[in-house]
Amino acid sequence: MSGNIQLDLLYAELDGKRRTEGKSWRDVAQELAISPSTFTRLAQGRRPDLETFGKMVDWLGVSADHFFSSSARGADNEDTLAVISSYLRADRALRPESADAIETIMRTAYEQLVDKKVSEA
Repeated sequence: MSGNIQLDLLYAELDGKRRTEGKSWRDVAQELAISPSTFTRLAQGRRPDLETFGKMVDWLGVSADHFFSSSARGADNEDTLAVISSYLRADRALRPESADAIETIMRTAYEQLVDKKVSEA
C-alpha cells in the first residue's frame, strides 16, 4: 500500500452499501461497533483510526488497498456510483448538500437504467 487514502471513495462505498441494504448510519455503526459520529467525521475528510478503518473495509468486503491512491482509481471492478459520488464529494465547488442532491439524482437514474442482466452476471 502506498499513496494517500481516498476518504471520499471510502465514504461513498460505505454510503452505497448502506443505502443498498436499507440501513441508517446508526445501524451500520452499531453493526461495526463504532460511534455513529465516525461517519460524520469521515464525510468531513477526517481519517478513521486503523481499527475502525479495518472494520469498515471488512464490512465492505474489499481490500484496504482499494482505498489508496495507487489502486483506488484504477480498479476494474469499481462501483460506478461510488466513483461518481467520490468525485462529487471531492468537488470543493459543491456544498455537501448539493453533492447529496446530485448523487440522489444520479443514483435514481442509474438504478432505473442499469442493465439488470449485466449486473446479475
